[in-house]
Amino acid sequence: MAHNLKSLLAVSDHVQMSKRVLLINTPYPYEECPVPPLGLSYLAGILRREKAEVRILDLLVMPYSPVMLRRELEEFQPDVVGASCHTANFKAACRILKVCKNADPGLITLIGGPHVSFAASDVLEKMPWIDFVVMGEGDETAVELLKALADGRDLTTVSGIAFRKNGNAVVNAPRPLIKDLDSLPLPARDLLPISRYRALKVPCTVITSRGCPFGCIFCSAPKMFGRGVRYRNPRLVVDEIEMIHRELGFQEINIVDDTFTVKEPHVEAICQGMRDRNLKITWSVYSRVDTINPRMLRTMREAGCNWVCFGLESGSQKILDTIKKRITTDKSREGIRMATEAGLNVLASFILGLPGENPETAGQTVALAKELFDKYKVSYGFHLLAPMPGTEVREQATEYGIRILTHDWSRYNANRPVAETTTFSAAQMMKIVEDYENSISNAWQEMQRQAKCGDAVLRTRVDRAASQEFVWKLLSEGAIERLGNSGSSEVELAQAVAEKIGVSKGRARREIKRLVSEGNLVRRPVPGKRRPVWQWA
Repeated sequence: MAHNLKSLLAVSDHVQMSKRVLLINTPYPYEECPVPPLGLSYLAGILRREKAEVRILDLLVMPYSPVMLRRELEEFQPDVVGASCHTANFKAACRILKVCKNADPGLITLIGGPHVSFAASDVLEKMPWIDFVVMGEGDETAVELLKALADGRDLTTVSGIAFRKNGNAVVNAPRPLIKDLDSLPLPARDLLPISRYRALKVPCTVITSRGCPFGCIFCSAPKMFGRGVRYRNPRLVVDEIEMIHRELGFQEINIVDDTFTVKEPHVEAICQGMRDRNLKITWSVYSRVDTINPRMLRTMREAGCNWVCFGLESGSQKILDTIKKRITTDKSREGIRMATEAGLNVLASFILGLPGENPETAGQTVALAKELFDKYKVSYGFHLLAPMPGTEVREQATEYGIRILTHDWSRYNANRPVAETTTFSAAQMMKIVEDYENSISNAWQEMQRQAKCGDAVLRTRVDRAASQEFVWKLLSEGAIERLGNSGSSEVELAQAVAEKIGVSKGRARREIKRLVSEGNLVRRPVPGKRRPVWQWA
């Protein structure tokens, strides 16, 4: 099927990239909020600029099976297959690459992402079907690696990779970070199944910078993208957002910078650009309470920002100091007040089980969350500490009094305990989480009741959630792919879908009508079919 590794090493005497590259977006649970894969899109863009033929197989929004993967390999016949993952879906990525290698042992397999960047030797020792680990910022690394393979160059000269030599893992020096982010091509979003994400009503992701100047011990981002912050040209950022809105049809943007609000002139320039172009789009950001002020927040709100997420982490000052958060609980209160007074919706994120956690500190965290909700109607959520590879809290777990309970990476989703402190057990953590989840369930039932009684705002939220659940069932069960020839009308398709995924015919008719009117579902002629079939656009 594909070239084998030896033939790639001897393709030519000049630098020439492998011609076909398949990039795989590894699936993860719906609860983790599916969004278009930004990192893979950037990688696809830079590979395509180097004249590679690239495909993205987005297994997040289509049903995965080894059979469909082998069919994709047979049809595209790639030279290289690469998968990106984080810790919780690392095992899934490995299984997918194993299917690829078994289907064609000549394929070159790559894996990248934050988990493998800090566990490269372990990956190569335990996963013999994975040929290369791309560590850290992978854009330029992947390009150089594929050129080196095609040119037969010594792979030890390629910064940012790990591979095997004579059966042993070789971890090369890290690659310097990309200084000029504007030198990167735009993400190749045209290779993504965009209609599926639009149908889910999720935001499209954008970065305006890379890097984080802070040093929280539970986060690996500074090691991945640097402690300094590298900024994109604000005009180019607004160009991209305008294109996403006007050409791809997204109504929402999520700016996924580690901390969007570090540099106020950068924030103001982006906001001014969005106002100048009269972009009718809403957007959300991640921020810190010590990097904002009322003027900045009002500027963001006037430019369409409607949500800001603050990582408050704990209600205990002692724990905040231990984890090197560099904020105070009073600063958290002040930041929340400023944001809500500016008219922004706020999500406050907390972590239970941090070093030093005990019943008293956990109680302080719960109390702060409830205080902020009662006073400002702030949404809040609890995560459980998941000591990821590359974090200080994992590397110094004993010193921090952290007992790691499992090395099953698939459980590292921060929703269930994988670690505990010597003074706060997994069972104690779960009691707080269960109480929280029960309160959320009760609140949701009350929202549904009020929506039925005529609350228009809540009705919109309830309908949106129902639409997302419906579309996720369509995607996860491959309903459109299986039922696309079920009649020529929307009604006939809706009836077949209702039976397939177990929803009412009324709900199916409304949702199918919406998906067709938005251009996400279309009827197209298909070779070998007697009549057009329904497909995702």
